Amino acid sequence: MRVSAGYEIDRIVFDSGLVRVGAFRCHPDDPSFHDSGPARNCCFVFPRTAVEIQHEHERAFVANPNVVTFYNQGQAYRRNAVSLDGDRCDWFGIEIDVVQDVVRTFDPALDAHPDRPFNFTRGWADASTYLSQRRLFEQVVAGVVKEPLMVEESVVGLLEQVVRSAYKTTAIARPNIVGPKQRDIVHHIEFVLSRQWGECLSLRDLADEVGISVYHLCRMFRRATGSTLHQYRQKLRVRWSLEGVMESSRALVDIALDAGFSSHSHYTSSFRQEFAQTPSNVRASRAAEPSRRQRAIF
Repeated sequence: MRVSAGYEIDRIVFDSGLVRVGAFRCHPDDPSFHDSGPARNCCFVFPRTAVEIQHEHERAFVANPNVVTFYNQGQAYRRNAVSLDGDRCDWFGIEIDVVQDVVRTFDPALDAHPDRPFNFTRGWADASTYLSQRRLFEQVVAGVVKEPLMVEESVVGLLEQVVRSAYKTTAIARPNIVGPKQRDIVHHIEFVLSRQWGECLSLRDLADEVGISVYHLCRMFRRATGSTLHQYRQKLRVRWSLEGVMESSRALVDIALDAGFSSHSHYTSSFRQEFAQTPSNVRASRAAEPSRRQRAIF
């Protein structure tokens, strides 16, 4: 556990030996923000905010709520600020032999690099998985889940889902689909969308930002990410809002407006499209969390 300025930067909320669940919360001005040390576990991480991550000897990428990120044990990496809120993420660590078994299911070549089972840095997080991990995390923090077996099995299930998704994501699992220059452009646009997702950005604004035509930007971004620019930003808005829906009693209309939606009805429609449930239903279905209300994580 690392502590700075009176708060816990990296808090472990569950540890069975086989599986660990943690909350990383670090301000951009914290001394350890850029380099918090190598990964202590093989882990996969669900960002709540946006941050730029660069694994040792790899290209930098934007980690935000649209993706899940992967770290091998001992992985050296650095982060740079994108969101003014710094790095807020929930992580799931798991023993390497389990990771190897899961990855081997999708990649028989794993045995050529068994000490580095994750040969990708990130993958897309589908909506169902994103919501499932958040619910599991909140239940663990609240002490609602008492059985370690249930948590361990759930985390192994999440690992299988995110690894499957990573191997299906062609532009991320096989980055040679677009060239280095195109990847740099897409990276820059992801950075802009991740930092300014609440703003009213036009297609012309984004194209001018990277100095290419509107048509080529649309085509390049969709080819690299599998998503349109609007879809990418809409997912960021909805997923950012999930924290307010699940962890506060704020009026949903206020959450909607803060997330950049023009109205409560527009927000509800977009939320339902993403998670197949309304914000009201997600909030109502939260498990009773008496202890959670007393000890919020920074």
